[in-house]
Amino acid sequence: MKVISFIFMVHTAHAMSCLFILSIIFSFDYSGLDKSEVSLLALLFCLLQLFIFFKPNKWKTYFKEFENESKEERRKGSFLVWSYIIVSLALPMFLPVIWFTYFK
Repeated sequence: MKVISFIFMVHTAHAMSCLFILSIIFSFDYSGLDKSEVSLLALLFCLLQLFIFFKPNKWKTYFKEFENESKEERRKGSFLVWSYIIVSLALPMFLPVIWFTYFK
């Protein structure tokens, strides 16, 4: 479930970034959505993530694939994964700041 939670956070950040970019391109305001609409969309997005990524048998094959990694390979892989997570979660925060600072 930890992995699913991280995947959900990263994909939510990606969705927010895409929504921001689309709002710039097509000039629509998504801030006027009702709280119930936002909650329903978030719930649907969460359920979609769960159905797509929660496959325990598939995860077992991933664990078996990487169980014989050396410490150096594991360290390099961990660095790449955490870099991806940090950049993905930071992007929705910094994209509007960069846009409004330099392009508006």
